[in-house]
Amino acid sequence: MSFHSMKVAEGLSTESSIVVETIQRSGMFGKLLTVERETSASIAFSLRSNGVSYRSNVSRISAATYRGKGKDGKEDSGLDIGIAPPQHAKWQSIGAIMVSEVVGAGVLTLSRKYAQLGWIPATIFIVVIFLITVYTSNMMVEVKKVFPAIISMADAADYTFGRVASSFVQVLMAIFLCTTLGDYMLLIGKSLASTLYSVHLCFPVWVTISLLVIFPVMQLRTLNSTTALCVMNMVSICAAVALVIAGLVIDGRDPGVETFLIAENLDFLTFMQALSAIFFTFGGQFMFYELMAEMTDFTEFPWTFSIAGPFQVPIYLIVGTVGYYYKGEAASGYFLDNLDFGWMYRAASALLFFHMTVGFLILGNVFSRIVHIKLSPYRVNDLGLRGKLEWLGCTSAVIVVSYLISNIVPFFDQLTSLIGGMLIPFVCMILPIVFQIKTHFMTGRRIKAWEWALWGVLICFGFLVLGVSTYMNVKAIIEGWSTYGAPFSCHCDGIWDTCECSPARMEFTGYNCTV
Repeated sequence: MSFHSMKVAEGLSTESSIVVETIQRSGMFGKLLTVERETSASIAFSLRSNGVSYRSNVSRISAATYRGKGKDGKEDSGLDIGIAPPQHAKWQSIGAIMVSEVVGAGVLTLSRKYAQLGWIPATIFIVVIFLITVYTSNMMVEVKKVFPAIISMADAADYTFGRVASSFVQVLMAIFLCTTLGDYMLLIGKSLASTLYSVHLCFPVWVTISLLVIFPVMQLRTLNSTTALCVMNMVSICAAVALVIAGLVIDGRDPGVETFLIAENLDFLTFMQALSAIFFTFGGQFMFYELMAEMTDFTEFPWTFSIAGPFQVPIYLIVGTVGYYYKGEAASGYFLDNLDFGWMYRAASALLFFHMTVGFLILGNVFSRIVHIKLSPYRVNDLGLRGKLEWLGCTSAVIVVSYLISNIVPFFDQLTSLIGGMLIPFVCMILPIVFQIKTHFMTGRRIKAWEWALWGVLICFGFLVLGVSTYMNVKAIIEGWSTYGAPFSCHCDGIWDTCECSPARMEFTGYNCTV
């Protein structure tokens, strides 16, 4: 993920020399950053020499560009270092960005989670998981105070545990980004098909059309209007959700609908499976270090939750409770499926299509930039033919992998829950705690008994959710293949206005599918 240039900090003896490396990182929205920092090997040497504690004190983060024709040392090679630093954002601005990004695909599953858990458990765990996110985000800030050159979770692993751990986290993040983009691609195809539900094309065809729509847009090398994109993205998903809520209110609640404080027949396995989808809704934590790198004072990052929290938690609760109230145990794992066929369903689907396309563009650009930095650091911002061809190759690979995932697991609720259970607890809860523990050891800070107890409980809870929910979600996916068809089958359920494919929706649209 990086280009390396080594030097020894001036004015230091060989015995206590600090080795500084220059690397590249993909920052917020794929921005290319140059980072000058002490190497993890230098830190290890300092620890062995001092034997007490360590605090990193050499770091510089700046925006970077490439002229990039190669390593020949001529005019077009190497880094342009010394561009104005990116750390200009206040916590209010970062909080606004987080608000625009927090409401995404995960919120669409919450009415189903209420149906699986009941009023009390679902509400409690939405709040609890938010509080855990705030707490572990504070841990991330504390680790960055010691190692200010951290730009990503992999950097945190590098500084605390070394390059092997960093490589492991990079692979983990790549899996997370690939599967999340696959989830986005699935939703893009599904929302496009739902917008045009009277056009009876199979799901893989709709996803292929979505791929063709996304491909040219993904060739954009930079996202210069990211703030505007984020605002439009937030407005589109809120409008889509509002249309569904309005449709449910207009249609009214069926007299036979039942809801429960604690869901009937709720067992441990179902409980863990439902939690995995709630975890997914708080999965943005993987980008928090990139957001901190944009701030004038990253120690103010926890204040961003005073803006994001009052927006994020209420909208999650509203979506979950309204869907559950009006549909009861029949509440869908895809919020828009709570509507009948009609103009409101079309409009909400079109808005969701726009939202997920923009989300794919932003996240896909970030991941493509990471891949490009890893494979060809000298040409990341090369606007020449070779640089464009390399970018074409990176984006094509990202899109194709996303396309395959969306067709292999064409079930939105199950794929979202799988990602939320298998990856989010580890990336967003377990890793920050482990990095904090190691940082305490490195700096000689004593860990209190209550901290050991709390962190131990959270780590055990994270692994429990990871193991049990992954088993349950994989089982649900296999059952889905048996019920609805294998990967790349037609999968017309819910997207065609026919009794064969969408009997339940056709019934509450007014058709009699029993005749």
